[in-house]
Amino acid sequence: MNPTPDDDKPERDAAAALGPLLDDLERAADAAAPNADPDAMERARDSLKATLDALKLTPEEERAMAPELARLRELARKLDETTVEIVAFGMVSRGKSSVLNALLGRELFEVGATHGTTVRRSSQEWADEGGRAGFAGARLILVDTPGIDEVGGEVREAQAREAARRADLILFVVSGDMQRIETEALAELRRHRKPMILVFNQVDRYPEADRDAIHAMIEDERVKGFVRPEDVVLCAARPDPVAVKVRDPDGTTRIEWERPAPVIEPLTVRILDVLEREGKALVALNALLSAGDVHAEILDRKVRIREEAAGRLIWNYSLAKGAAVALNPIPVADLAGGLAVDVAMILALSKVYDIPLTRPAAVRLVRDMTLALGATGLVQVATRLIGSGVKASMAGLTVMSGGLAAPLTALGYGAIGLTQAAASASASYVIGHAAGTYLRQGGQWGPRGVKTVVQQLLAQAKDDSIVDRLRDELKSQMKP
Repeated sequence: MNPTPDDDKPERDAAAALGPLLDDLERAADAAAPNADPDAMERARDSLKATLDALKLTPEEERAMAPELARLRELARKLDETTVEIVAFGMVSRGKSSVLNALLGRELFEVGATHGTTVRRSSQEWADEGGRAGFAGARLILVDTPGIDEVGGEVREAQAREAARRADLILFVVSGDMQRIETEALAELRRHRKPMILVFNQVDRYPEADRDAIHAMIEDERVKGFVRPEDVVLCAARPDPVAVKVRDPDGTTRIEWERPAPVIEPLTVRILDVLEREGKALVALNALLSAGDVHAEILDRKVRIREEAAGRLIWNYSLAKGAAVALNPIPVADLAGGLAVDVAMILALSKVYDIPLTRPAAVRLVRDMTLALGATGLVQVATRLIGSGVKASMAGLTVMSGGLAAPLTALGYGAIGLTQAAASASASYVIGHAAGTYLRQGGQWGPRGVKTVVQQLLAQAKDDSIVDRLRDELKSQMKP
């Protein structure tokens, strides 16, 4: 029975279901309506579970892709716990850590005058005393990242981008008119459909007129089309100390430097407002966006792993068939043995690609592909029949001469056997890769058809000197 393309239908259906669901969730998030999609979380959980269930990985593949599978399971937990990651992102010395500390009301993230104080991703849970309408039970995680512009800090930049990839909401922190690297990074994040609030921090350092001019420049030119005006928020997370005159009991005065209270309330209000109206849709959307990326990585790696396993299997079976043909002096047994090797190879390939295939179906595949080899295939069959006959005659001559003709017989037998072996191994190599194409396509030859697939593989084998490689390896195996 021929395999059908429905064998991997659950996996394809699970992947295909992500698209419409992502579109619905994105529209819900863009609509910014209160609880725009109350079923978003449940639908996202179901979709992610279906994606995990449909992967159908072998134990070896599961071990090889353990990190990717762990990321998918982490996303599933994130949905179960309604965890929202709010990531501070931007260049160094823009006050990312200070903004997060001001939101927390505590100095938990490291800040300092050193360029690029934050050297690794760190996180803290943000516990808010008040309830969040429509978002009860959510866990809010504030995440600090290294700056994107660290000198020689490629690893830190990669860490920051990884944190942003996982984010549900990004706080893109600037401290003045934006530089080119900032606008490029913001545009890149927006292309990945990451919702964000642009935080204009350190506004206490500017006169009011300058601050307003920079604010207008950011809104009207720098982020127009990427960030909505209401999502550009001004704050002073860690205002510079100011001089305060203090009078001592003896009547003398002195100057002390005091740091004013943070101006962070507008940002707090905006974050909670976004979460109250869009929180569940944001979590669902971003979890599935990340899951879609990871799912694509897993499928791509799954293909590569199976391709490598199939390549090794085809090579080994081709060599086994070549050696069997070279050493077998009986013509009929020669052909039968070669057919058996090809059938066994295709059945083994069907297990690699997880496509059920019966032995009769494998025999029919070998027949169809041998016919598709055309004249080349017929010549190989004829060569094997003639060569095997010569080999049988030489074996008989050795017996009749009492062993005197053994050296000449061995020389001729070896030369003919090696020629036959290389031809048979090459045919098996082409048949194996053609069968792999058939199985990868769900048990179909596709628009090109079997003949085109086989002939292209045959031409490629010649161009890549596969025949020479097979001959050389067979020669080394046949040496006494």
